[in-house]
Amino acid sequence: MADDSWHPEERIGVVVDRVLVNYRGDPESRDRVAHVILEWAEEHPDEWEELQIRCQRRHKALA
Repeated sequence: MADDSWHPEERIGVVVDRVLVNYRGDPESRDRVAHVILEWAEEHPDEWEELQIRCQRRHKALA
């Protein structure tokens, strides 16, 4: 289960950072990607939970 102490903005930030590794685009493009991920997460809550957990583990491993 994901760590509920994280704020939603941090959660999506970590996921977007993992999806956009080495992304060199503009902030607006990054925001569009974040928006699409959030829409997908609302439609697929179980998969979102799994993705969040994997991204959180990866984030901790790289820290």
